[in-house]
Amino acid sequence: MTFIDNKSNMRKLLTLIGVIAMASSVFAQSDSSAVNTVNFDDDDPSRDRIIMNVHWDGWLGAPDSLNVKGLSSGMGFHFYYDIPLGSSTMKDNVSFAIGAGFSWSNYYNNSYFGYDTSGNTFSTPFAEEVQFSKNKLVVNYVEVPLEFRFRTDEKNGNRFKLAVGFKGGYVLSNHTKFVGDDYLSGSEDEIKYKQYRIKNMSNLQFGPTLRLGYSKVNIEAYYGLAPLFIEGEGPTGTPITVGISFNPF
Repeated sequence: MTFIDNKSNMRKLLTLIGVIAMASSVFAQSDSSAVNTVNFDDDDPSRDRIIMNVHWDGWLGAPDSLNVKGLSSGMGFHFYYDIPLGSSTMKDNVSFAIGAGFSWSNYYNNSYFGYDTSGNTFSTPFAEEVQFSKNKLVVNYVEVPLEFRFRTDEKNGNRFKLAVGFKGGYVLSNHTKFVGDDYLSGSEDEIKYKQYRIKNMSNLQFGPTLRLGYSKVNIEAYYGLAPLFIEGEGPTGTPITVGISFNPF
Protein backbone atom coordinates (compact mmCIF):
# COMPACT_ATOMS: atom_id res chain seq x y z
CA MET A 1 0.00 0.00 0.00
CA THR A 2 2.77 2.46 0.90
CA PHE A 3 4.58 1.79 -2.39
CA ILE A 4 1.41 2.44 -4.36
CA ASP A 5 0.74 5.65 -2.39
CA ASN A 6 4.30 6.85 -3.02
CA LYS A 7 3.97 6.27 -6.77
CA SER A 8 0.64 8.10 -6.80
CA ASN A 9 2.03 11.05 -4.86
CA MET A 10 5.07 11.25 -7.13
CA ARG A 11 2.80 11.36 -10.19
CA LYS A 12 0.83 14.17 -8.56
CA LEU A 13 3.99 16.14 -7.87
CA LEU A 14 5.29 15.67 -11.41
CA THR A 15 1.92 16.79 -12.76
CA LEU A 16 2.03 19.88 -10.53
CA ILE A 17 5.56 20.72 -11.68
CA GLY A 18 4.49 20.27 -15.30
CA VAL A 19 1.51 22.59 -14.91
CA ILE A 20 3.68 25.23 -13.22
CA ALA A 21 6.32 24.96 -15.93
CA MET A 22 3.72 25.34 -18.71
CA ALA A 23 2.20 28.32 -16.90
CA SER A 24 5.56 30.04 -16.66
CA SER A 25 6.18 29.38 -20.35
CA VAL A 26 2.83 30.89 -21.30
CA PHE A 27 3.47 33.98 -19.20
CA ALA A 28 6.97 34.34 -20.61
CA GLN A 29 5.71 34.09 -24.22
CA SER A 30 2.65 36.29 -23.78
CA ASP A 31 4.68 39.02 -22.15
CA SER A 32 7.86 38.73 -24.19
CA SER A 33 7.22 42.08 -25.88
CA ALA A 34 6.75 43.76 -22.52
CA VAL A 35 9.90 42.18 -21.14
CA ASN A 36 11.92 43.31 -24.14
CA THR A 37 10.89 46.93 -23.59
CA VAL A 38 11.65 46.90 -19.88
CA ASN A 39 15.03 48.26 -18.87
CA PHE A 40 15.65 46.70 -15.48
CA ASP A 41 18.83 46.03 -13.56
CA ASP A 42 19.61 42.31 -13.51
CA ASP A 43 21.50 42.82 -10.26
CA ASP A 44 18.55 44.47 -8.50
CA PRO A 45 18.04 42.53 -5.22
CA SER A 46 14.33 43.41 -5.30
CA ARG A 47 13.99 40.83 -8.07
CA ASP A 48 14.28 38.21 -5.29
CA ARG A 49 16.18 35.58 -7.24
CA ILE A 50 17.60 33.88 -4.17
CA ILE A 51 15.58 33.77 -0.95
CA MET A 52 16.76 32.27 2.33
CA ASN A 53 14.36 31.98 5.24
CA VAL A 54 14.17 31.03 8.89
CA HIS A 55 10.69 30.00 9.99
CA TRP A 56 8.61 28.80 12.90
CA ASP A 57 7.00 25.41 12.29
CA GLY A 58 3.47 24.92 13.56
CA TRP A 59 1.36 21.76 13.50
CA LEU A 60 -2.33 22.69 13.28
CA GLY A 61 -4.69 20.09 14.70
CA ALA A 62 -1.92 17.95 16.20
CA PRO A 63 -3.14 15.36 18.73
CA ASP A 64 -2.74 16.24 22.41
CA SER A 65 -0.28 13.37 22.78
CA LEU A 66 2.31 15.24 20.70
CA ASN A 67 2.33 18.60 22.51
CA VAL A 68 4.35 20.33 19.76
CA LYS A 69 6.56 23.04 21.26
CA GLY A 70 6.16 26.69 20.32
CA LEU A 71 9.86 27.15 19.48
CA SER A 72 9.91 24.60 16.65
CA SER A 73 11.86 26.11 13.77
CA GLY A 74 13.23 25.34 10.32
CA MET A 75 15.02 26.87 7.34
CA GLY A 76 14.68 27.08 3.57
CA PHE A 77 16.58 28.11 0.46
CA HIS A 78 14.96 28.85 -2.92
CA PHE A 79 16.07 30.10 -6.33
CA TYR A 80 13.53 31.98 -8.51
CA TYR A 81 13.26 32.98 -12.15
CA ASP A 82 11.48 36.36 -12.22
CA ILE A 83 9.45 37.38 -15.29
CA PRO A 84 8.31 41.05 -15.41
CA LEU A 85 4.72 41.40 -16.62
CA GLY A 86 4.35 45.17 -16.68
CA SER A 87 4.45 47.55 -19.60
CA SER A 88 7.36 49.89 -20.25
CA THR A 89 5.68 52.49 -18.03
CA MET A 90 5.17 50.03 -15.16
CA LYS A 91 8.73 48.69 -15.47
CA ASP A 92 8.92 45.56 -13.32
CA ASN A 93 6.36 46.53 -10.67
CA VAL A 94 4.40 43.37 -11.47
CA SER A 95 5.99 40.01 -12.21
CA PHE A 96 5.50 36.26 -12.14
CA ALA A 97 8.16 33.98 -10.65
CA ILE A 98 8.74 30.25 -10.61
CA GLY A 99 11.34 28.65 -8.41
CA ALA A 100 12.93 25.55 -6.96
CA GLY A 101 14.57 24.84 -3.65
CA PHE A 102 14.47 22.90 -0.44
CA SER A 103 13.44 23.37 3.17
CA TRP A 104 13.43 21.45 6.41
CA SER A 105 11.03 21.62 9.32
CA ASN A 106 11.60 20.64 12.96
CA TYR A 107 8.68 19.72 15.20
CA TYR A 108 9.85 19.59 18.83
CA ASN A 109 7.50 17.47 20.93
CA ASN A 110 7.28 15.18 23.97
CA SER A 111 6.33 11.89 22.31
CA TYR A 112 7.74 8.97 20.38
CA PHE A 113 6.21 7.29 17.33
CA GLY A 114 5.12 3.69 17.21
CA TYR A 115 2.95 1.39 15.07
CA ASP A 116 -0.17 -0.60 15.85
CA THR A 117 -1.03 -4.08 14.56
CA SER A 118 -2.48 -2.58 11.37
CA GLY A 119 0.72 -0.66 10.63
CA ASN A 120 -0.77 2.74 11.47
CA THR A 121 1.50 5.32 13.13
CA PHE A 122 0.63 6.70 16.56
CA SER A 123 2.34 9.03 19.04
CA THR A 124 2.73 8.31 22.74
CA PRO A 125 4.06 10.77 25.37
CA PHE A 126 7.18 9.77 27.27
CA ALA A 127 6.71 8.69 30.86
CA GLU A 128 7.08 11.52 33.38
CA GLU A 129 10.30 10.06 34.77
CA VAL A 130 12.02 10.17 31.35
CA GLN A 131 14.18 13.30 31.14
CA PHE A 132 15.35 14.59 27.76
CA SER A 133 16.98 17.70 26.31
CA LYS A 134 15.86 17.18 22.72
CA ASN A 135 13.09 15.31 20.94
CA LYS A 136 11.97 16.33 17.47
CA LEU A 137 10.56 15.16 14.17
CA VAL A 138 12.54 16.46 11.17
CA VAL A 139 11.05 16.59 7.66
CA ASN A 140 13.04 17.58 4.55
CA TYR A 141 11.32 18.82 1.39
CA VAL A 142 12.23 19.63 -2.20
CA GLU A 143 9.86 22.40 -3.31
CA VAL A 144 8.53 24.17 -6.41
CA PRO A 145 7.06 27.59 -5.52
CA LEU A 146 5.42 30.16 -7.78
CA GLU A 147 4.49 33.77 -7.02
CA PHE A 148 2.74 36.81 -8.41
CA ARG A 149 4.82 39.75 -7.25
CA PHE A 150 3.93 43.42 -6.79
CA ARG A 151 6.56 46.10 -6.09
CA THR A 152 6.50 49.83 -5.53
CA ASP A 153 8.79 52.09 -7.52
CA GLU A 154 12.35 52.17 -6.30
CA LYS A 155 13.17 54.89 -3.80
CA ASN A 156 16.66 55.33 -2.40
CA GLY A 157 17.49 51.88 -3.71
CA ASN A 158 14.64 50.15 -1.82
CA ARG A 159 11.09 48.95 -2.49
CA PHE A 160 8.04 47.62 -0.70
CA LYS A 161 7.11 44.17 -2.01
CA LEU A 162 4.13 41.82 -1.86
CA ALA A 163 4.12 38.27 -3.23
CA VAL A 164 1.09 35.99 -3.31
CA GLY A 165 1.78 32.44 -4.35
CA PHE A 166 1.50 28.69 -4.03
CA LYS A 167 4.05 25.93 -3.58
CA GLY A 168 4.22 22.18 -3.79
CA GLY A 169 6.76 20.05 -2.00
CA TYR A 170 7.85 16.41 -1.95
CA VAL A 171 9.24 14.78 1.21
CA LEU A 172 12.83 13.71 0.61
CA SER A 173 13.36 12.23 4.06
CA ASN A 174 12.17 12.29 7.65
CA HIS A 175 13.53 11.17 11.00
CA THR A 176 13.21 11.71 14.73
CA LYS A 177 16.07 12.73 17.03
CA PHE A 178 16.07 12.10 20.78
CA VAL A 179 18.67 13.08 23.39
CA GLY A 180 17.94 12.05 26.97
CA ASP A 181 17.36 9.13 29.31
CA ASP A 182 17.49 5.68 27.73
CA TYR A 183 13.74 5.07 27.54
CA LEU A 184 14.36 1.95 25.45
CA SER A 185 15.94 0.10 28.38
CA GLY A 186 14.40 2.14 31.18
CA SER A 187 17.75 3.42 32.52
CA GLU A 188 18.88 7.00 33.19
CA ASP A 189 21.93 6.65 30.94
CA GLU A 190 21.90 9.38 28.29
CA ILE A 191 21.40 8.21 24.73
CA LYS A 192 21.28 9.90 21.34
CA TYR A 193 18.76 8.06 19.22
CA LYS A 194 17.52 8.61 15.66
CA GLN A 195 14.62 6.81 14.05
CA TYR A 196 14.56 7.09 10.25
CA ARG A 197 11.71 6.79 7.74
CA ILE A 198 8.69 7.31 9.98
CA LYS A 199 5.93 5.46 8.19
CA ASN A 200 2.66 6.83 6.78
CA MET A 201 3.82 10.43 6.34
CA SER A 202 2.23 12.25 3.41
CA ASN A 203 4.84 12.50 0.66
CA LEU A 204 3.22 15.50 -1.02
CA GLN A 205 2.68 18.91 0.58
CA PHE A 206 1.10 21.98 -1.01
CA GLY A 207 -0.59 25.23 -0.09
CA PRO A 208 -0.75 29.04 -0.49
CA THR A 209 2.10 31.38 0.43
CA LEU A 210 2.34 35.06 1.30
CA ARG A 211 5.40 37.30 1.52
CA LEU A 212 5.55 40.97 2.49
CA GLY A 213 8.77 42.90 2.69
CA TYR A 214 10.89 45.97 2.27
CA SER A 215 14.28 46.00 0.58
CA LYS A 216 16.03 42.69 1.39
CA VAL A 217 13.94 41.60 4.40
CA ASN A 218 10.52 39.93 4.29
CA ILE A 219 7.89 38.40 6.53
CA GLU A 220 6.38 35.27 5.00
CA ALA A 221 3.81 32.59 5.72
CA TYR A 222 2.70 29.22 4.35
CA TYR A 223 -0.51 27.30 5.08
CA GLY A 224 -0.46 23.59 4.29
CA LEU A 225 -3.54 22.05 2.71
CA ALA A 226 -2.33 18.45 2.98
CA PRO A 227 -2.01 16.55 6.29
CA LEU A 228 1.44 15.68 7.61
CA PHE A 229 0.40 12.03 7.87
CA ILE A 230 -1.86 10.06 5.55
CA GLU A 231 -5.41 10.48 6.80
CA GLY A 232 -6.46 7.60 9.03
CA GLU A 233 -2.94 6.15 9.14
CA GLY A 234 -1.14 8.55 11.46
CA PRO A 235 -1.47 11.59 13.76
CA THR A 236 -3.84 14.30 12.55
CA GLY A 237 -2.87 17.85 11.61
CA THR A 238 -1.48 20.07 8.86
CA PRO A 239 1.65 22.26 8.72
CA ILE A 240 1.85 26.03 8.96
CA THR A 241 4.97 28.19 8.87
CA VAL A 242 5.64 31.86 9.66
CA GLY A 243 9.09 33.33 9.29
CA ILE A 244 11.57 35.91 8.12
CA SER A 245 13.31 35.70 4.76
CA PHE A 246 16.25 37.49 3.18
CA ASN A 247 16.94 38.10 -0.51
CA PRO A 248 20.56 39.17 -1.04
CA PHE A 249 20.34 38.74 -4.85
